[in-house]
Amino acid sequence: MSIADDTMCMHYTLERLGGIKTETDLREFMEEIRHNISVNDEHRELNPDGDMPDGSFVEDPDDFDMNAALDKVKRHYIERALTKTKTLSEAAELLGFANYQTLQNWIDRLERAQYEAEDKKMGVA
Repeated sequence: MSIADDTMCMHYTLERLGGIKTETDLREFMEEIRHNISVNDEHRELNPDGDMPDGSFVEDPDDFDMNAALDKVKRHYIERALTKTKTLSEAAELLGFANYQTLQNWIDRLERAQYEAEDKKMGVA
């Protein structure tokens, strides 16, 4: 969770606590917290790579590298299509590509971009 998300969560919690007037209000708030923890834990188990539950890919609200974000979305859809189908041709068709070679080219480009990004982070020329 980013610092911005954490801060927003604390503000929400403080606001909700201020609105508690009865035991019923408290029980409802505690149940809401339990539910949110359960959903969050389940999501983290199913998505260890950090994808958000709504399908977005925001990890750092201060990161504006749109190309990297779009590459991540492309990878996500390609992985889903490959998981759902048995062949590269079927995945290409599902994604709306003309043929499997086009999909293979996208996969190759995305892999190169990922390696280049990792090299850049490590300071490799």
